[in-house]
Amino acid sequence: MQNEMLRKAQTELEVTRDRYADLFDFAPIPYITLSADGKISEANLAATALLAGDQKDLVGHGFAEFLVPDDLARWVRHVNAGWQLPGMHLPEFELLLRGNGRALFSAELHCMVTARPGAFSSMRIALFDITERLAIAARMEQLAYFDSLTQLPNRRLFHDRLEQAVTASKRSNRYGALLYLDLDGFKLLNDTHGHDAGDHMLIEVAHRLRTSLREGDTVARIGGDEFVMILERLAMSEAGAAQFAQEVGEKLKRAIALSFDPEGVELQCSVSIGIRMFGPTSHVDDLLKQADQALYQAKRAGRNQISFFNAKT
Repeated sequence: MQNEMLRKAQTELEVTRDRYADLFDFAPIPYITLSADGKISEANLAATALLAGDQKDLVGHGFAEFLVPDDLARWVRHVNAGWQLPGMHLPEFELLLRGNGRALFSAELHCMVTARPGAFSSMRIALFDITERLAIAARMEQLAYFDSLTQLPNRRLFHDRLEQAVTASKRSNRYGALLYLDLDGFKLLNDTHGHDAGDHMLIEVAHRLRTSLREGDTVARIGGDEFVMILERLAMSEAGAAQFAQEVGEKLKRAIALSFDPEGVELQCSVSIGIRMFGPTSHVDDLLKQADQALYQAKRAGRNQISFFNAKT
């Protein structure tokens, strides 16, 4: 009877083991198990397909082989902390992995160290390919902060950058400038050649403004044919900064005035520019409004002009 009970228990154990093996092997989520030396001791079919294509290229190999070098130090710190916390789920961890065919993909790892009595500790890892999720998040951020036509920062991101520029000016005691640009005769161009031509013009102007920037400066589209540019760290004196801003404005006028002919239609326009200087004592709240007032003065002066904000006018 004892032998029969033993055989029955052995059979049940084998059935349970087979059931676990099937659940592990055929689970839709990639799972791997790491031994204490960092080598992969188990991998299910989903993990094999994701990382190697063949188990011989996965089991027995160090997991670090599938990481990009820049993520290795972060991963080592994460793993070392995990070995000290058996039975606890570690915080979700993101890194880049080299997948089957050596293609890189973004992964989110869920890790837990198991420590059963009488057995060596091991780390169980569930891997999730989050490449698509990150791409969607990046796209959502692009829509939230960038203009869909020109790919320049939109009004929302511009305000953030302006606040940062004013704060940096206070720290560095250097002056900067806010340039408000409006294309002259853009409505007439739209009416004459159509909205497609107008879009071509806006895209081309955005390109010319972007290529005129120094590193650290910002150009944004905040309206139909309205652009703004933030020039930072120009000079220690307001006069020196204003001279630099004037030179930039003249350069932009020349760049925008150049004609181009998308789809065989020659297009050309000029630009009016209003400039508001800012410095260590400036407040961000009224800068755009005052730059707009300077732009209005440039328009009144005959267009294709540059005008500085003057509180006395």
